[in-house]
Amino acid sequence: MLGVILQLFLVFVITCLTVVYFFFRKNYGYWEKRGVPYEKPKPFVGSLSFLMRRSFWDVFYDFSKKFKCDYFGIYMSWKPALMIQSKELAKQVLVKSSDSYQDRYSYAGRDDDPLGSCNLFTLKSPMWVQMRHEVSPMFTGSRLRNLTELMNINSSELVRRIQKDYVENKQPVDLKELFSMYTSDTVAYTVFGIRVSALKELTSPLWLITRHMVRWTFWRGFEFTMIFFLPAIAEFMRLKFFSQPATDYVKKLFEEVVAERKKTGESSDKDLVNHLLKVKSNLKLPAGSDAKLADDLMMAQAALFILGAIETSSTTLTYMLHELAYHPEEQEKLYQEVSAALKESGKDILNYDDLLKVKYLTACMHETLRKYPPVPHLDRICNKTHQLTDELTVEAGTPVYVNVVAIHYNEDSYPEPEQWRPERFINSNDSDNHDFAFIPFGEGPRFCIGKRYGMMQIRTAIAQMVMKFRFEPDAPKVVESDSYSVILSPKNGGKVKIIPRN
Repeated sequence: MLGVILQLFLVFVITCLTVVYFFFRKNYGYWEKRGVPYEKPKPFVGSLSFLMRRSFWDVFYDFSKKFKCDYFGIYMSWKPALMIQSKELAKQVLVKSSDSYQDRYSYAGRDDDPLGSCNLFTLKSPMWVQMRHEVSPMFTGSRLRNLTELMNINSSELVRRIQKDYVENKQPVDLKELFSMYTSDTVAYTVFGIRVSALKELTSPLWLITRHMVRWTFWRGFEFTMIFFLPAIAEFMRLKFFSQPATDYVKKLFEEVVAERKKTGESSDKDLVNHLLKVKSNLKLPAGSDAKLADDLMMAQAALFILGAIETSSTTLTYMLHELAYHPEEQEKLYQEVSAALKESGKDILNYDDLLKVKYLTACMHETLRKYPPVPHLDRICNKTHQLTDELTVEAGTPVYVNVVAIHYNEDSYPEPEQWRPERFINSNDSDNHDFAFIPFGEGPRFCIGKRYGMMQIRTAIAQMVMKFRFEPDAPKVVESDSYSVILSPKNGGKVKIIPRN
């Protein structure tokens, strides 16, 4: 009897393996049948054999060197996906034919994860269209002009923290953590209207929960990898966009701020919570929606803004300081231009309009974003079959990735792309995508609405730091990226030598 059971079990196992084998074999012939060059897949993992050993940023960079073509195929485990590497096709997908690529491919979350499923990054159409329209007014020029005052206050605190810890007490520098504290202070006020200072007190209500964003752990990297690239597995494992402690804390803080404002009748036109409360009162929810959906939508936007504003800006500041340290002539030119702007303005600190006039500051920032785009790819899913080129039709349901790194390192657009040269952007402004050769914040309907906010908090910090300190190299010229990271992040935080100016 036992022998019969074992034989039946063996037949079952062999049958299952055979079915799986032919399933993958059939799928792995997808791009070859269409005459599309492709990354040769490995069983089960497809093109993702590098997972948790190398950063996605490095892999997308390697793709740009290996495939000197406008597009090629990859496999997200068993699923065929298209990788786009030319600015012309990026423009087609992101703008001209965006109605065929409306949503992101990444996992949208579940009902039991409202902050993960209801934020602008993961929301699907048509709900996304309404929320995008409602939230966008939060980032007007007039609002940003007022927020720049706070960014300057926090930048001054940043300078004091650098002087105390890294100059006087000679502590080791962790640029990523330092700039995450700075951006956390600004976000606390922008979102919740609370003035706190992790830089001053080394703790704050928001920093307690956002500090985990500074480092990519194995588990955090695994979660984001599944969410961005293997959404079916993310759904099966019930993974969350935000950790449970972060979810609980953001909800608690949001509800406390709202309750306090209802109690006192006070409000602030400067913060996101106040704007979201106005949005909620006019929001048109789908028929049959749960009454708490409106609250979930509001809290989800606050959570997303916290993550986006801290992670990408702190990374860009870290790499910009690294490049300035290795380019003393460019650093001196930036110092001279900021000095001239201060003299012309007659102020101690440059305001919103003054900062926009310092063209070399913008050039340095844009060149850093070109060389080190924090998000190496833009993902979409084809929602209806589309003729992308004369030779290629993209079928509905196909994930499409725009390789931002490949576009930013294209030698036709940027000769010697490995070199950091601010002069490439000397006449650039924040709305210029250089004919789709510069897309660190995405483009089209789903471009990052916090783009100008992020660039302004970089400007205020750099303008004040460069006036007080000089920066010299204290790490290898090529910065190693964190192997667990989906969004670009320097391994070990990044460091430079900080020297006070006389």
